[in-house]
Amino acid sequence: MTSTPDKMDDGNGLVPFPKPLFEVDLEKDVRVAMRDGVGLYADIYRPRETGDQLPTILIRTQYDKAPYRASASETKSGLAYMFAGQGFAVVVQDIRGRFRSEGTFHPAESDADDGYDTVSWVASQPWSNGKVGGYGCSALGINQVMMSQRRPAALKALLPQGPGGALRWRKFSVLVSGVPEIGWAFQWFVQDANQRSQPVPNVDLYEALEALPLADAADRVGSHPTDWRDWITHETGDLWWDKFPFFDETSRPDVPALFVNSWYDTDVGETAKLFNMFRKQSTSEKSRRNQFIIISPTAHCKSEQACTPHFVGERDVGDIRRDYWSIYLSWFNHWLCNDDDSGDFKMPHVQYYLMGANRWKSADSWPLPGTRFVPYYLASEGNANTSNGDGKLCTTMASGPADNYRYDPLDPVPSPENFAVPPGQGRRAELRSPGNAVDQHQVDLRQDRLVFTSEPLREGLEVTGPLKAVLYVSSSATDTDFVVQLSDVYPDGRVYNLRTGIARARYREGYKEPKLMTPGEIYLIEVDMQATGNWFGPGHRIRVQVSSSSFPHFARNLNTGSNNATETTTVVAKNTIHHERHHPSHILLPVVE
Repeated sequence: MTSTPDKMDDGNGLVPFPKPLFEVDLEKDVRVAMRDGVGLYADIYRPRETGDQLPTILIRTQYDKAPYRASASETKSGLAYMFAGQGFAVVVQDIRGRFRSEGTFHPAESDADDGYDTVSWVASQPWSNGKVGGYGCSALGINQVMMSQRRPAALKALLPQGPGGALRWRKFSVLVSGVPEIGWAFQWFVQDANQRSQPVPNVDLYEALEALPLADAADRVGSHPTDWRDWITHETGDLWWDKFPFFDETSRPDVPALFVNSWYDTDVGETAKLFNMFRKQSTSEKSRRNQFIIISPTAHCKSEQACTPHFVGERDVGDIRRDYWSIYLSWFNHWLCNDDDSGDFKMPHVQYYLMGANRWKSADSWPLPGTRFVPYYLASEGNANTSNGDGKLCTTMASGPADNYRYDPLDPVPSPENFAVPPGQGRRAELRSPGNAVDQHQVDLRQDRLVFTSEPLREGLEVTGPLKAVLYVSSSATDTDFVVQLSDVYPDGRVYNLRTGIARARYREGYKEPKLMTPGEIYLIEVDMQATGNWFGPGHRIRVQVSSSSFPHFARNLNTGSNNATETTTVVAKNTIHHERHHPSHILLPVVE
């Protein structure tokens, strides 16, 4: 099981699967009892005629285990057969309340305990060698991280992809900086997270989000029972959230983990934080030493779909191919097939694809060694509205009059990944892909968007690492949002979005005690923009766009100071960005030498 098999030809963009070493037997719908007696049903894939007790890969899914039974599939549905064909037992389980499994589905509530119970059950089976590894992306990655906090003895490795939503402040990726990330979350609740495991009819989800109140959106589309209303109406700091096993600074895992994410995923910065938290907070030195992260340039859960040339939305990011299956098989072989004292896994701790330069790079820590966090200051003569204005991005602090714009919640700035879609076409599909690169030159012509652009670069600049904007703001409203976007302006005029972050003013001092603004008073607001890895080549320009909305990616702030999910009235706000010496608004770029 330590050899690298030959590859089969693949024509669909997915990295080709290795040729199977074994025939595979499938046992369907095996009931696994949880501590409260609820039965969760699993399919068990085992390599035929191995004669050995088997290492096991566990996939716990809310999206139906049945599609994994497609043995001939050269898609992600064929993963169970692929891993089993390499000598692993694979257990694919419907999580609580979904599809075949018993109980009632409530996102995240039972993931930690049910994961622990399932790992313990697997380890007790006569065909098991007592070692289990977790695998899966998005919700399937989040439940691995949650399970790790319970430290089941048989859990020897994790391979969580896109798991940043496991963090307490991220709330299953539904909330970002206290703002509902409805561009994906609404579709997820009504299509993939309702309690009957049945999608809603073919309706216009975008239109449902435009109407008010937001809390009624699931009812408007005729959704089956779902937790949408609870998740969308509770403020980030509410005690209601304490029942969820989210990962935070008090968590103490003890398991090696290989994190995988992508620059255009919604949670890449949070995944990098998890990587560092596992390195710091794991209970054993062995686990602290064996944390790894791979970051590709793709969208959500698409790292293995690595064709060439590869486009993320409209942006060509070059030849991103990588032999993920060999890496994953080596990972599980090391931790599940060897003795516990087999030593550390040999691989760079950080591997990332540098967009723009279009090549893979590696390092041993995050942020990268040699990173300088360089402030790029916002500057103008007070007319930074639109890309035709006088907004500049400078490495030296400048003084100048403040910039104002009018934010109307009924006319929000469209999200980067949605703007290129003509009205009435593909709206439902838009909500499924919150992370893509789309030319921004048209949306940069909006008057409610401030645009600050650097001079063309004489030399290239690598910007890789965590991103943060620091804004000095005031508003005519008691509460509003501030959205900051980082973009790469190509010499031919194309403008590709890299990352977008948002801050809700009421949470400027923390989530536990929201504080409304006094109209006209200046406040410091920090905007977490996750992370990126981009090479701004010679002749390219760095652009920062500031507004107060990005819809439907983020729920709109209605500017009333009330609960935005239940409110039905809106207030137009005059928002101001200050950028003089006493109020030096800027973005901190992680410049890598």
